[in-house]
Amino acid sequence: ISVFFGKKYQPLLLQRTNRMSTEAGTKVDAGAIAKPFREEIQRKVKELKELGIEAPLLVGLLANDDPAALKYAEWTGRACQADGLRYELRKIDDPINVEQALRDANNDVRVHGVIVYYPIFGAVPSYSGSSRDDYLRDTVSHEVDVEGLCHYYRSNLYQNIRYVDTPRCEKKCVLPCTALSVVKILESIEQAYDNSKPIGKRMEGKVVTVVNRSEIVGRPLAAMLANDGANVFSVDIESIYCFEGGSGRLRKCSEEDENLEACVRKSDIVVTGVPVKGYRIPIEWIQPGTVVVNVASFKNVDETELLKIPGVVYAPMVGKVTVAMLERNLMRLFENFHHPEIRKKKLGYETTKLIENGDTGRPWYGSLIQLYTAVAVTSLIALTMMKR
Repeated sequence: ISVFFGKKYQPLLLQRTNRMSTEAGTKVDAGAIAKPFREEIQRKVKELKELGIEAPLLVGLLANDDPAALKYAEWTGRACQADGLRYELRKIDDPINVEQALRDANNDVRVHGVIVYYPIFGAVPSYSGSSRDDYLRDTVSHEVDVEGLCHYYRSNLYQNIRYVDTPRCEKKCVLPCTALSVVKILESIEQAYDNSKPIGKRMEGKVVTVVNRSEIVGRPLAAMLANDGANVFSVDIESIYCFEGGSGRLRKCSEEDENLEACVRKSDIVVTGVPVKGYRIPIEWIQPGTVVVNVASFKNVDETELLKIPGVVYAPMVGKVTVAMLERNLMRLFENFHHPEIRKKKLGYETTKLIENGDTGRPWYGSLIQLYTAVAVTSLIALTMMKR
């Protein structure tokens, strides 16, 4: 990784915005950003209970011993309990049984959200290979996909479709939790987001480098920031792509044009997500006034030295905001698909369609009384015939 990320610096092709500050760097408190979102969840849970409606139920499926997955499951359970949501962790001994457990959760009317703690097949040698995890993500029903990672939500994200009920546009899509947590952190930073601009242009003119292109974080995050108007460099160990904000154009950068150092030096915002303990982005690449967000479980930058750079804003972790976004997604799924009023409307619609198709939904024999009468009459006729 360090070989690729340490290539010789190339000339800049884009210019970063003109921002300078003489003040020392500052750290972002993720807990403070998460707080209002969690308070909103608590308020909605209270309103549901006052109506006699149970709080939404989130089911977690855990089939590995990955420390990060275990920690995420623990955080999720504690947060749900604290905010009044229901949480059930289902541990699966054999990864091969995850798909059935997932389908059971999809079909369980009591379940309003499902989260699968990855990696599963990607963590150990398997006939299915790491792509099996991708298959599982697409197996989650969009009505319970609290992570927003199934094909339905990914496809909508990459096409910048923001609602599940177009053209009415009353029910918003859910978005990948970790990527969304980064967006919410950036929205809270004045120099990153301009909230006075219309949606889709609030990062117009900004240059962002995302050092991660996983399907869980880097890829959706790059699309989300580009959808908000930013020019985004998406970097992984093999290549660099550029999402051009506004136009929606995606292009692959040649090694002659771009490398990581060039991208970081010109960036207003740098998001790091390299899952390697020893990896660090060289401090000299970070310019004054840059916003740096660390998504990885390891710190990808020397925090002490980073905060010496004038005007830098640094978010060392996103976990608390990620959990808040998970809860937010759960409530959105409940409101979009599972609220009793929604289910009544859906049931009424399905009944109407049956009637329109000539099917009242009643059994062929009408009612039990009609069935009993028919059987009795048939028996009497049979006895009469036998006596003759």
